[in-house]
Amino acid sequence: MKLEDTGQTSMDLNFEIPEAGVSILQFMDGIQKRTNEKSGKTTLQLPLVIDKVVEGPEDNEGKKLSHFVPIETAFGEKQLAGILTMTGLIGTFAQKFGDTADITDDAFINALKLKLPGKLIRCAHEVRKDNSGKDRVNIVRFEKVATNGAKVTTKAQPANGKGGGDDW
Repeated sequence: MKLEDTGQTSMDLNFEIPEAGVSILQFMDGIQKRTNEKSGKTTLQLPLVIDKVVEGPEDNEGKKLSHFVPIETAFGEKQLAGILTMTGLIGTFAQKFGDTADITDDAFINALKLKLPGKLIRCAHEVRKDNSGKDRVNIVRFEKVATNGAKVTTKAQPANGKGGGDDW
């Protein structure tokens, strides 16, 4: 690539958001704890990719989205406990961190970064406008992926090749 000044002052990245529907999502690498500079509030960014479309346009498959969990609130704690339960990780996390874990602690966040990528969750999602008028994906419901006794196969794989086992 030739490195030279392009003269650009802005660039549209054409980030495609999925249309409303119900999908099987896979958690991806890139989980981050973020702090809002203005409010000081901390959220956990959970990157996801649509692994399978259940209801909605088939071209949603492969599109990426993020879910933000306000981990310094009771609502955020409830969400994270639900996500860990639905992905089958709650027992492992309770064993490692106890039943009153500090979910803002870096050790906890690092364990999420290791264990959550590759896990599946069913999701109902809508599209809404944000405060600046841009379309954003709004997750309205998470559910455990029903396996009906069958092994769930996924198309996407976590970049680190992990997502299972008990190696912390």
